[in-house]
Amino acid sequence: MIVAIIPAKSHSRRLKNKNLLKLNGVSLLDHTINYVKKSKYVDFFFISTESKKIQNYLKKKKIKFIKRPSILCGETPLIDVYNQVYNKIKKKYKIKIIAGVQCDHPDRQHSLDNVIKIFKKRKVDLLYSMDKKRKKNGAHYIFKTKVLSEKNNIKKTYIFDECTNIHYMSDLLKAERKLKKYEN
Repeated sequence: MIVAIIPAKSHSRRLKNKNLLKLNGVSLLDHTINYVKKSKYVDFFFISTESKKIQNYLKKKKIKFIKRPSILCGETPLIDVYNQVYNKIKKKYKIKIIAGVQCDHPDRQHSLDNVIKIFKKRKVDLLYSMDKKRKKNGAHYIFKTKVLSEKNNIKKTYIFDECTNIHYMSDLLKAERKLKKYEN
């Protein structure tokens, strides 16, 4: 079973309420939800958030979320956020693979299904994405659940994805231009 986890905290240091900002009329959170919903491999997904505003929004849309404790809302490693969600749901679901999908990459170059296929084909424990400067960008973070408990002997691989990493308003505008190009 494959579950996707979308981290969506409300307090971004650089761009206030970033996950609810709209890009071509659609919030970054909704871009990410739509991206995950297109997958044929993902069995279900959860949003991890501490935000009451986001929680209420998700309730209206009947989308599952896990309340994130405030201790996991600062500059916390995302693996800790994924671990918190996994620990909340692992008794109910037999999860083998987690797809971590951040909201601040709306113009990804790879479909989630394509990334999962690469992950499976390469027979690894962890796949992440990088830009061409070889910097991890968080657009894709696919891993077997054993990665949450084992730190050694983890087989890793990466893919390149030149998506925009949104931290500032200028990044949002850049992603908006790229998405408009993709649509045409």
